[in-house]
Amino acid sequence: MAIRVNPYVSPRIIEVQAPLTEISIQDLTDQIKDWEDEPADLAFPILIRTYGKQPLGGGSFVGITAVLQNAKISFEARDGLDTPPEVLCTISGGNLVAVDDVGASMNPIHPTAYTQVVIAQSTSPSIITPPEDLNMLYLIESLRGTGKSLGSIFYWDPEGGSDTNDGSQPSEAVQTFAAAQALTTAGAGDIIFALSTHSSGITTTSEKLSITTAGLKVRGPGYRLQLIPSATGSPTVNISANSAEFEGFYIETKSGGTDNGITATGNNVVIKDCWVNSATGNGIDISSTSRTEINTCVIEESVGYGINVGATTSLSTIRKCIISGNSEGVYIAGASITDNILENNIIYNNTTSGIEIGNGVVRTGIRLHHTFAANNPNITDDGTGTYQDTSGTIEQGDIDNIVSGVWDEVISATAHAGAGSAGKTLRDAKTKATLASLK
Repeated sequence: MAIRVNPYVSPRIIEVQAPLTEISIQDLTDQIKDWEDEPADLAFPILIRTYGKQPLGGGSFVGITAVLQNAKISFEARDGLDTPPEVLCTISGGNLVAVDDVGASMNPIHPTAYTQVVIAQSTSPSIITPPEDLNMLYLIESLRGTGKSLGSIFYWDPEGGSDTNDGSQPSEAVQTFAAAQALTTAGAGDIIFALSTHSSGITTTSEKLSITTAGLKVRGPGYRLQLIPSATGSPTVNISANSAEFEGFYIETKSGGTDNGITATGNNVVIKDCWVNSATGNGIDISSTSRTEINTCVIEESVGYGINVGATTSLSTIRKCIISGNSEGVYIAGASITDNILENNIIYNNTTSGIEIGNGVVRTGIRLHHTFAANNPNITDDGTGTYQDTSGTIEQGDIDNIVSGVWDEVISATAHAGAGSAGKTLRDAKTKATLASLK
C-alpha cells in the first residue's frame, strides 16, 4: 500500500509514501477504501467520499471528485538532498477538496519538509455544442430572394412563451411581440420567428404589432397564427421601420372601428404571404414609402380598399395577390405617386373598380396576366402615362367563351352532322377550350 494513515489527529493525515511523487484521485480513493476495509480500521469514521464517474456516452464519463472528511493529504517528507532540494509532487485525474469535522471547507494538503504539492484539478467532460455554421445559414437566407441578410434569431410564442425568457430558443420564447422586438438590434437583420403552439392548431393573439426596428424580419406560420385585436383605434400591424419584412400571418381588425389591417410607411418594406380579412378600414395601406413589395397576399372583405396606395409612394410592387370582396380592389391616389407596378394579380368581385388610378398619378404599370371578374369596372384610369399590358389577361368574357364553346360542341344539333363524327365531339371541344385558355 502506497499510503499511510494517521487517524489519531484532527484533521487526520493521509501520507503518500516516498518515493512516489504522483498519485491520481482514483488511485488515492482506491487505497483509502482498502485501508478503511481493514478490520482494525472499521471503527474510524470514513476518510473520503467520491462523486462522479457517470457515463456520458461515447466512452466519456463525468469526472471524479473526492471530498476528504476531516482529513488532509501529504507526501512523505524529503531530506533536502535532492537537486533542487524541493520535490514536486502531483495529484491528478479529478478534483480534490476537503472539509473539517464540522463540514467547513479547508485546504486538502498538509505540508511536509522539502515537498511542493500541485493539484491538477480537472473538469467533467461535457457535450460539445458546435459553433453555428454561419456560412450555411447565410446560404439558406440568400435563397429567399429578398432581404439577404442574417442577424440574431429570436422566438415569439403568444401561447406558451414568457417575457422573462431570453427568446434564444423555441423553449425560451417570449410571450409578446413587444418583448421579442426589444431583444433585436436596428440594422442587424435580426429575425423573429412566431410560433403557433396552441393544442387546437391555431394560436390567436390580441396584441397589435408595431414594427419599429430597421431591418427586422418577422416570420409567422401562416393561418395558424392569427392577429385579432380586442381594441380599435390603430392598425393591427403598423410597419414604420425601413427594410422590414413581415410574412405569414392571418390578420383581422376589431369590429366597430375604421382600422387598417396593415399600414406601412417605411421604405423597402416586404409584406408577404399574409391573409387580411374583414378590415374595417383598408386591408393594406401604404404611403410615404418607396420600394415596398406586397407579394402573394390575400386581401378580402375590407370595408375600405383592398390595397390603398397613398401619397408620396413610388417604385412599389403588388404581385400575385388575390383581392376580392372589398369596396374597391386597388386604389392608387394622392400627390407624388410615381412608378408603381401591379403584376399577375387576381382581382374580382369588388364593389367598384378592380384597380382605380387617380388623377395625377404617374407611370403606373399594370402587366403580366391579371385576372379580372365582376368588378365595376375592372380598371378606372385617370392617371398619366399608365401602361397596361393586357396580353394574357383573363376576363369574365373569356371564361364565358370557353364554356359556351365546349357546350356548343357537345350538344349542338348541327355541329357534327354525318356518320362517324360523334366520337370526336369531346376531343374537339377539349382542344378548343385549351386553345381559348392560352390566348
